[in-house]
Amino acid sequence: MIPNKNPIRGIMGGIFDPIHYGHLILAESALAAADFEKILFIPAFNPPHRSDKPSASFEDRCLMTKLAIESNDKFEVSDLEKDLKSPGYTLAIVDFLRLKFPNVEWRLILGADNIAQFDKWHKPEELIDRVRIMVGMRPGYENEFSHSQWANQVQIFDMPLISTSSSGIRLSIRENRSIRYLLPEDVRQFILSRGLYR
Repeated sequence: MIPNKNPIRGIMGGIFDPIHYGHLILAESALAAADFEKILFIPAFNPPHRSDKPSASFEDRCLMTKLAIESNDKFEVSDLEKDLKSPGYTLAIVDFLRLKFPNVEWRLILGADNIAQFDKWHKPEELIDRVRIMVGMRPGYENEFSHSQWANQVQIFDMPLISTSSSGIRLSIRENRSIRYLLPEDVRQFILSRGLYR
């Protein structure tokens, strides 16, 4: 009898301030590249790489993420970062998940822009030893990525080019420009109802 294969789950960390279609397309493209049981979206509680605090509260960012993914049964939101005693380093999140779910094979999902800066992360050598990393390669990032020392240690998958960014959405709101079609409509309505990013 062939033993059951351990389930594969993905880790999609981010500030999600706000979550937008770029995040969702990255996760959906990862689904097409691996047999994921679930992809866990983990909003950052205390992002260590940012000197300024996120514009929206942790609770609002979790709610926006939940609204954005609720139609996909392969996606799930976790607020686990608020219970971590250390800053929200990715290594701490990976260690927490490996300890809590020892029979799960975890994979960290990153965009090509993240892996290009990976050597500046907290203990990147330990992180890459403990979790398999999948990188969504967008058109235009191939040359930058090829010069990364981590290029041969990660799994590459293709994703469409999308230039939407959270900072761009926040700026559009402050300048009273439309953000329609940059993020899910439920998230847009939530932002309007809360008066976020004004």
